[in-house]
Amino acid sequence: MKKRVIAIASTIALTGCLGLFGCGGDEPAATADNESAQTEGAAETAESAEEAPASDYEVTIGGVEVMEDYEGNPAVVVTYSWVNNSEEATSAAVALNAKVFQNGVQLEPAVVSEDIEGDGYMAEVKPGAGTSYGLAYVLDDQSDITVEVSELISFDDTVLAEATFSVA
Repeated sequence: MKKRVIAIASTIALTGCLGLFGCGGDEPAATADNESAQTEGAAETAESAEEAPASDYEVTIGGVEVMEDYEGNPAVVVTYSWVNNSEEATSAAVALNAKVFQNGVQLEPAVVSEDIEGDGYMAEVKPGAGTSYGLAYVLDDQSDITVEVSELISFDDTVLAEATFSVA
C-alpha cells in the first residue's frame, strides 16, 4: 500500500513539474554562480566526493544509515541537504533527481518503519532557503553504493553531487 502511495505521489510531482515547465516565459532563467558543494560523511560513509557545478540548487549528500525496510530486507537511508538558489519556490521532489547505484544497478525505493527526515523532500522551499531530508533504498548486498543527484529537468544531466558509501 505504501509503495502505491509513493508511486502516486511521484506521478503527481512529475506531472506538476512538467506542467510548470511548459508555463515558462520567453526570458531565459537566470542562474546563480554557487560555491561548489562537496559531500561529507562520517568515518564509515563517504569514500569519494566531487565538487558540484554551478546550478540553481546547491546539494550535499550528508551520509547513510543502514536499517531494515518494513518487510525486513536490508535498506539504506541517504541523507540529503539542499538550498534553493533559483528565483522561484520549489521542492526537492520537483527540482532534484537522486539515484543510488549498487554494483552498477540503480536501487529501488524502500519503505522503512523508522522515522526518517522525509518531510523536507516535498516541502516548498523559497529562494535562498533550504531543507534536509532522507530517502530510503532497498539494498541488494553489502557492497558499496554510489549516490548521484542531478536536476530533475535538465538538458545535460549534469551531476550536482556524487558520493560513494560503504554499507557493510
